[in-house]
Amino acid sequence: MVRRVGIVNAMAIEQAPILAAMRITGSTMVAGYRFFLGTIDGVPVVEVRSGEKEYAAEMAATIMDSHFALRAALLTGIAGSRNPAVNVGDVVLGAYVVDKSSIHFHNRGFLSPYTGVEMEITSHSNVLGAFVGGHGQRGPNSRDAKSFGLGPSSVSKSYVYLEDLAASAELVHDAVEQGSHVGSIPLAAATGEKKLHGVLHNRVLVGVIGSANQWTEPLVDQEIQNALYETDAGENEGMGFAYTNARFGVPWLIVRGISDSPWYPFAYDPLVAARRAATVAVGLIKNLPARISPKPASLSLLSPESNAARAGYIVATKVQLSSVGTPEELTYVSRSGATISKGWPFASEYASSAGTAQSR
Repeated sequence: MVRRVGIVNAMAIEQAPILAAMRITGSTMVAGYRFFLGTIDGVPVVEVRSGEKEYAAEMAATIMDSHFALRAALLTGIAGSRNPAVNVGDVVLGAYVVDKSSIHFHNRGFLSPYTGVEMEITSHSNVLGAFVGGHGQRGPNSRDAKSFGLGPSSVSKSYVYLEDLAASAELVHDAVEQGSHVGSIPLAAATGEKKLHGVLHNRVLVGVIGSANQWTEPLVDQEIQNALYETDAGENEGMGFAYTNARFGVPWLIVRGISDSPWYPFAYDPLVAARRAATVAVGLIKNLPARISPKPASLSLLSPESNAARAGYIVATKVQLSSVGTPEELTYVSRSGATISKGWPFASEYASSAGTAQSR
């Protein structure tokens, strides 16, 4: 079989610039999904529009991974900013993705992850770089299924709870190589403030994608979520896409153009965002190496402006809220395994007006 680069888009506006860059040679329907076959600058690719939400992207990626010989998989499209340094028209590369729908708000005034993504593995090769937050119970077998649960249980080291998933380090690096500057947009379009003049020079940033089938306003509520999950862009499909490719051992990367920002609630440009993401993805495909290293992304790849890079963690184990319902202190486990507790350092900066779009 021809080894291809797989591309998943959720929406039509995201799919259009990818198809425009392809030389389409045919298409095939599998389980209600139309897969377009062709090339980008001579590189064999397959593209599918999954539809919105995690389960749609996960299903489309599962079919793609099982029906085509993929050497890499990309999810491209639009997302909302979750970082005051990330503006409309910027592109965020997801070195990591987290499931922000898994939040447990406790009656005692704090929140924690409900659980990581559950996966039973026989080899750690398909979860390289992922942060293991715990291990699950040993499961029943044919000998003890009838009596299972009546006695003491034991932990299985092969059953893991993954707090995040790591993209391919090589794909992240090569996507950054497409250039830190992806274009400019008028300041009025970036902020929604029509009286502003001048342009904003957009950038490619390496960060963390927060994936959840929810939209959260106002800023104070996003601050609470970002204290638990340090993310830079929010969308609806990334975790399902990454989980599938981790299962199949396919190197993956999420490329998201920023269409909107809660710091500028009247700014919204999905067309520019979709095209910027496609431009980075197409440039990556054109220069993709013949063999992609299985090495996962690391925290050192994150841009300095990334929320996780500044905070020193991606997923906290506990966020204590103050009497007025804002983050007060948090606890997280470092990648070295140390438990760290400290006061919430970025509350005032996160909640204040960013102003970053006007400063460039």
